[in-house]
Amino acid sequence: MTPDRCPWFIAGPLLGLVIVGLRAAVNKPLGALGGYVDLAENAGTLGRIGFRGFVLLGIVLGGALFALTIGTAPPTVAYGNAWGFLPAAPLGQLGLLLGAGAVMGFGARTAGGCTSGHGMTGMALGSPASMVAFMTFFSTAVVLAHGLATLSGGAR
Repeated sequence: MTPDRCPWFIAGPLLGLVIVGLRAAVNKPLGALGGYVDLAENAGTLGRIGFRGFVLLGIVLGGALFALTIGTAPPTVAYGNAWGFLPAAPLGQLGLLLGAGAVMGFGARTAGGCTSGHGMTGMALGSPASMVAFMTFFSTAVVLAHGLATLSGGAR
């Protein structure tokens, strides 16, 4: 029987080993932004996609394959209205989500990395810039979560 998700005491150490292994084997940090940039810049030429692009593809495809294999997450593009925060029209949702993704990508590029790059790899390496970036990401998420809970009438 396969669990719905990997227990934290297995996933955490495995993720730590991947971070250390990538640094030791190929001297590259684990992060999604570098892979996304690599794929965006070299999408037309498969031979030019670098290491980070393949890491990102492996993360996305591996997660999708696992979800499909255990049958807990059927593929869908339906978000519903996310407790009233998304428009009901699918095109409105698409526009809003694409806009939000663009803002997140701009922010990640401006911050010099994404949450996974700063939060896991940068902090593991003791980078002061990553510590500040991660504290900013985390505090913003906490404030936003409480704000959305208040606006939606949910529990705090």
